[in-house]
Amino acid sequence: MGVSDMIIAAVILAGAAYILYRSIWKKKGHCCGCSGGSCDKK
Repeated sequence: MGVSDMIIAAVILAGAAYILYRSIWKKKGHCCGCSGGSCDKK
């Protein structure tokens, strides 16, 4: 792997970690369009 491949992999992993943080821990599993968790889940 070259340096550019490692940079691209690091950017992808950082993006995935941010999405996980935002959707699971910060919003506690609520959907993307709902900030309060009051949407109806069926």
